[in-house]
This record gives sequence, C-alpha cells and structure tokens, in this order.
Amino acid sequence: MDSLLVTGQTFSLSAKLIVAGFLIRAYKISKRRSALYLGIAWIVSALVVFMDFLGNEILIVTLYALFSSILFYGSLLFLIEEGQASLRMPWILSPPPLVGTLYGILLGTEWESRVGIPYGISAFYVFLAGSILALTEFEFPTARKAGIALALFGLHEMDYPVLRSVEWFAPFGFALGAVLTVLSAYFMAKMVLSESFIKKKPKIKVEPGIKIITSEDYKAVANSLKEYPVLAFLRKPVEFPSWTVYMITSISGEMKIHPTNLARISEIVSRYLQEANSSGITGVVILDGLEFLVTYNGLQPVLKFLATLRDMAFVNNALLVVVLDEGSWDERERAMLRRIFE
Repeated sequence: MDSLLVTGQTFSLSAKLIVAGFLIRAYKISKRRSALYLGIAWIVSALVVFMDFLGNEILIVTLYALFSSILFYGSLLFLIEEGQASLRMPWILSPPPLVGTLYGILLGTEWESRVGIPYGISAFYVFLAGSILALTEFEFPTARKAGIALALFGLHEMDYPVLRSVEWFAPFGFALGAVLTVLSAYFMAKMVLSESFIKKKPKIKVEPGIKIITSEDYKAVANSLKEYPVLAFLRKPVEFPSWTVYMITSISGEMKIHPTNLARISEIVSRYLQEANSSGITGVVILDGLEFLVTYNGLQPVLKFLATLRDMAFVNNALLVVVLDEGSWDERERAMLRRIFE
C-alpha cells in the first residue's frame, strides 16, 4: 500500500503542476484573471500533496483550505468573465474555508475539530467551485466537463473525515481520489487551451457602427466576416466555424430561440459584447429575420428591441448589422427604422 500511495501522490503532484502550468500560460495569452487564480490554486494543491509526503496534518489542512478558497474565487471570476454572473466583490465569498480552518486549529483539541471539520468545509468549497464551472452554458462544453469532474472530486474529498478509519474503503477511496484529480486537471487543461477560453484576436479589422443591409447584400457581408467571431441570429444556417449562430425559430432545441423571446436575444448579445470588449476585439452582431420577429411580436416591440441592441452596440463600441427585406416594409416603417439607427 505504501508504494501505491507514493506512486499515486507523485502522479497527482505531477498532474497538478502540469495543469497549473497550462493555466498560467493561458493567463499570459488571454489576460483572464480567472486563469491566474485557478493556476495559483493548483500550485497550492500541489503543496498539499508535498505536505502529505511529510505527514504534517496542520499544514495539509491549512494549505487545502487556501487551495479551496482560491479555487472558489477563480471559478467566480470565470463565471463573471463569461457574463453569467455579476458580483462587485467576489473575493468576499471565498474566505470561509480559511476562517473555519484557523478557528479549528486554534480552538480544537480533537482531530475532528482541528482537521476533520475544516477539511470537510474546504472540500465542500471545492465542490462549489466545480459546480460554478459546471453552470457554464452548453456553448462551452470543456468548462462544464471540468466543473463536473471538480465537483465530484470535492464530494469525494468530503467523505475523508468520515471514512478515513474504514480499512476496506482506504484503497478504493485513494484510487477514486487519484482518478478524479487527474480528470479535473485534464478537463481544466483542455478548457484553458480551447479557443473559447483564450479567444485569440482575429486578423480581420472591423469598424464599429450600425448597418442596415438588404437581403441581397447579406451574402457578401457574411463572406467578408466568415473568419470573424460573429454572433448571429439567423433564419437560415451558415457553415462558418468562427460564428456563434442562434436560429430564430418556433421549433425548440439547442442553439434555437423562439421569435417571441426578445429578452433572451438581448441577454446573449449583452454577454457577447461585454466579453468581446474585455478581450480587446470589436464585437459583431448580425440579426436576420426582422420581418419574422415583427410577425410574432408586432412592430413597436421590435423597434424597442432594436433600440436596445443599438445602445448595446454604441456602449461596447461594436458593429450591429441588421438584415432587411425592403419589400416587406413600407416607407413609413423604413423611416421609423432609420430614426432608430441615426
């Protein structure tokens, strides 16, 4: 069992240091603070393994608390960067594992109060950090997989104070912990190396503004932007891998939006533009099927919706392209559209 333990610890230490290296590298490329803090967390986790070699329980539980606090903070930053949360001071939610651990060490006399309970609290925060990553929407599947693996790892770590004295469980628990550690590290490495996370700046230069184009002009505009990270809401699919495309349709399904759900379109546009702005690129939003939206919502709600998109584009220094079938609009309606975009 000792040789198996040493082998597993060495393997776990290596995996944690490797994923920390990937995270730090991703931070240098993308300047995403979440990558920096997640990388620091895994370095601290590697120190936990080293302390385990030395058998120092107090340092193990203290460093483990530090790991879970930083990991939780990094996960919150990731959710904020993805536009799926809005927190002014996310760091204020991170200290409980450290506070609980310090109180347990200073005030406790038994193993359970000095090590067991603090360890369990820290493991619970690892579970919460994984759950936060797993909340990422389906457009970012590698983040979701990393979160699920990390949440399972945290749940497994929570059983250690309870089952540590059960002899038959020790080999199984050790093996399961090693597997979940490696899986968490593997999926997190894939997450930060993915294009969705790094978001390399496109070579095409785009001027911000508002454009109303005809259906005939749409094909030429789309081809000129086919390698750009465009957010598009369309009636017909396109085969541009760089685009994120939502189909406007009454049929439900993945990457489909019902024409009456204008609020959902606004939410997605807002998140995308903030993300593009923070990445230093000009966001580009293409909206086709305007006539279809009017059929389901009426003219006035759609005009208000377009005014909201216009304001988002101006605030985020982005390009909004609206595709118009001129034959479907009379002169009065076209004049109203022009006034919105002036």
